[in-house]
Amino acid sequence: MARKATNTPPYVPRKGLRAILDHVQNHAAGEVLSKEELHKRGLSSHWTYPALAALRFLGILDEGDRLTGKHLAFSQENPDRRAQKAILREAYADFFEAAPLPMASLDEVRKTFQEIYDLSERVTVSAFPIFQMLAEEAGVELVRGKERAPSPPRVEAPREGEAGAGKAPAPPGEDEESLLKRATLGEDAVRIRHTGYQIVLNLQVTKYTTEKDIIKMIRTANRAIHLMKKAGDRH
Repeated sequence: MARKATNTPPYVPRKGLRAILDHVQNHAAGEVLSKEELHKRGLSSHWTYPALAALRFLGILDEGDRLTGKHLAFSQENPDRRAQKAILREAYADFFEAAPLPMASLDEVRKTFQEIYDLSERVTVSAFPIFQMLAEEAGVELVRGKERAPSPPRVEAPREGEAGAGKAPAPPGEDEESLLKRATLGEDAVRIRHTGYQIVLNLQVTKYTTEKDIIKMIRTANRAIHLMKKAGDRH
């Protein structure tokens, strides 16, 4: 079954590719995408060339690194699943022509993918997750009877300067003042719900602890929650 493909499938980090696909949604067909622009967007310099090669492999960029217009199908706000499937089947034609999809397990799909493209294990570790991500987004069934988990809702992080930025809302029916009262009364844990996370904040309260100290601890915890959420959005 194994046969050498003309082009090596993309092997950039899949979250990096997803970030690039989101970034180019602001570009029109015909515009040039440069490695300098990708680097400014936070992509490591040693990944810029493989990233551009990945977009060429998918037909999103032509040989002159101009956007062909296919990038618009990958918008997360308004995805075109039919176009995504067509792009995927054209780009990974060697795989779709040889692989009897759907298969019994994801491991079988992975091994077949590696054989068809004659890839080393090191390259497969990066190349297959990219293919899997694109296939799942396009609704391509790789494994028989596999149910896809619903995607978690996207939550926009508050921007700097906006009201409430860096603060986590109190649980329903409680405000910051009531949280403070609970801590002052000696409760050893205050639970704060924030965008799907449940954070347990342990406040060490003694007879020397002032109200100002407790407020400062709560604000520090709120800032930690905000930074954790921002880190999760990036990765």
